[in-house]
Amino acid sequence: MKKKLSNKEEEFLNKYDVNIYERPSVTNDVIIFTTDDKLEKNSRKVPKKGMQVLLVRREDYPFKDKFAIPGGFVNINESLEEGALRKLKEETGIDNVYTEQLYTFGDLNRDPRTRVISVGNIALISKDKINLQKEEKNLKSEWFWIEKNLIESQEEERYLLNRYLLKLESEDEKHIIIYEVREKIEKSISKKKELSYSLIEDSNEELAFDHYKILDYSLDRIRNKIEYTPIALNLLPRLFTVKELQNVYEAIMGREILNFRRKMGDMIIETDEILEGRPFRPAKMFKFNENFVHEF
Repeated sequence: MKKKLSNKEEEFLNKYDVNIYERPSVTNDVIIFTTDDKLEKNSRKVPKKGMQVLLVRREDYPFKDKFAIPGGFVNINESLEEGALRKLKEETGIDNVYTEQLYTFGDLNRDPRTRVISVGNIALISKDKINLQKEEKNLKSEWFWIEKNLIESQEEERYLLNRYLLKLESEDEKHIIIYEVREKIEKSISKKKELSYSLIEDSNEELAFDHYKILDYSLDRIRNKIEYTPIALNLLPRLFTVKELQNVYEAIMGREILNFRRKMGDMIIETDEILEGRPFRPAKMFKFNENFVHEF
């Protein structure tokens, strides 16, 4: 509803000079996650899944020819959400998918062109729904396997120190990008955290801008949210087996999950349908329980 302005307020706005303050540019970065099957030697086993993220090779400066998260500048006449959905459709050819605003990245000098504030957005999409528009946009896009693994943890009197490897590898295994992530967590109620990143020598590529930081942050967010929300189900068809769901969860978490069905509780419910026509044994099918409510 449009607010009615008083005469004084309208007079103030008519005289207002928009050049009083410098205006930074704003971009939307869309982190598009999916999962895909890992090759299994035994074709009768339900294939394990790995997590993937879509990256595009930049065709212009700055960071020309470097891989980056898809995204672009927000138009002056659109909301942040509209801008994110527009970029998602331009890059993948789809809309009507789960997206969530992740975080606002506004460090100084993160973009050599000018002051640029980037709004990160997560999209979780089943891979069979994605139709990359390479022909229209001439995008050099690649799916990368992504994983983050803890390699060392030390405990000091006031801090917990962790070292991780954040690894990205293209599906054709030609491009490898590995960052070491150092995490310093204060032992306090606030759990204040300091992060630093360094590119590992084994890499033959690097990411543009601070996109390693955005990917790391988004992966941590998803790992946290799947413990109490059903967002991971966006990576599966409407009907699925418990094993398929477990494989998706383990792909996201990067580890085995014990007692999985019990941990799902009433988030999923059994249907009368049976999965057939596959090499492995027929299994019961489940679906998301639309009446599910997370209880603390």
